[in-house]
Amino acid sequence: MINNLFFLIFGIATGTITGLIPGIHPNTLIPISVISYPYFGSSNYFSFLIGLLISHYFLNYIPSAFIGVPDDESAVAAVPMHNLTILGRGYEAVVLAGFGAFFGIICSIFLFLVISTINIDFQSFYSGLKPFLPYILILFLLISVIFSKNRLWTTLIILFSGILGIIVFYKNLSFDYSLTVIFTGMFGIPLLFENLNKKELGNQFISFPELKLSYLKSAVFGTLGGFFRIFIPATGGAQINYFLSKLIKEENIENFIISQGSITLSNELFSILALMMIGTGRSGISEAIKSLNIEYTQSELFSSVLIATGISFLSLTVISKYFLQNINKFDYGLISKVLIVFCTILVVILSFKAYLIYHVVIYLISISIGVLCVKKRVNLSNMMGVLIFPTILYFLKI
Repeated sequence: MINNLFFLIFGIATGTITGLIPGIHPNTLIPISVISYPYFGSSNYFSFLIGLLISHYFLNYIPSAFIGVPDDESAVAAVPMHNLTILGRGYEAVVLAGFGAFFGIICSIFLFLVISTINIDFQSFYSGLKPFLPYILILFLLISVIFSKNRLWTTLIILFSGILGIIVFYKNLSFDYSLTVIFTGMFGIPLLFENLNKKELGNQFISFPELKLSYLKSAVFGTLGGFFRIFIPATGGAQINYFLSKLIKEENIENFIISQGSITLSNELFSILALMMIGTGRSGISEAIKSLNIEYTQSELFSSVLIATGISFLSLTVISKYFLQNINKFDYGLISKVLIVFCTILVVILSFKAYLIYHVVIYLISISIGVLCVKKRVNLSNMMGVLIFPTILYFLKI
């Protein structure tokens, strides 16, 4: 266990770095980290992956809130978190997301233990659900348009994103980093463009938010959303949160952030548990566990997750406080320019070994769609059409 703890902490440290750097995703590191698998050993490598996964998503709330560079999971939460930051409540925004993530992990473990005692055959349930998945995804798209305040541009953003997704992913040769290229272009660069003319972030109040009972309700609903998401491919935590907010009529910005944190981390945990429940993973890390035939027990998984969650939440509170206390020493617009250059160089490096021009074109198109989405004030989650369209066609067997 002591040996596993060392590799767990190593994974947490690695995830902390990836979480703080925009454009880096755990899935980007998995192909590289697999090289170390024979040297780590199965159990140690599993601990490393869990630490990497949990800490990345906790620490990723810092660039999402303070710089406005979300990934696909925090796309919807990034805007309200960034809005709180502009009001001087950036620390509160990050801690709320951390609380949601923490509650999401606890509720997920409890929910899984309850489900295990009921002994439901989820593989049969998923097999029966599969024929209806394309129609469920179509319904999600229709709901997004119906509830939108700007239906015309929402429809166009969904179509543009969906067409790009069909071109890149459906019946075409794609690469592990194609998704990184698209998400960096759609969700990262456009929000950085918005920050170019800002000189500083503004004064920030460093104080813990007051805990409310309603936060627990949001975390529970977020956990349920993260659970049901494993049965519906191509949907992001951002979309699930959007639909949940309409379902439970939750318009409060703090509760919205709590539920997003809960959805993100509960879904990542259920993505691994999905290997037991439906025989397929819902994340890059779960697929790595499956392909390498890594065996693990529930106790190993839950103990590693709880340790990583505690350390990551503590790291989030400390690092975000240090970040806010020092960020105004630097030109905020310059930071955004540096990050734009960094993300672009990263895309070029990832694409250099295969079809560089192809991926650069995809990157530029993704940025264009993202900029249009931001300028027209369309919900960022609608750009997840890039995954939904090809998934619909795949299940319809067109």
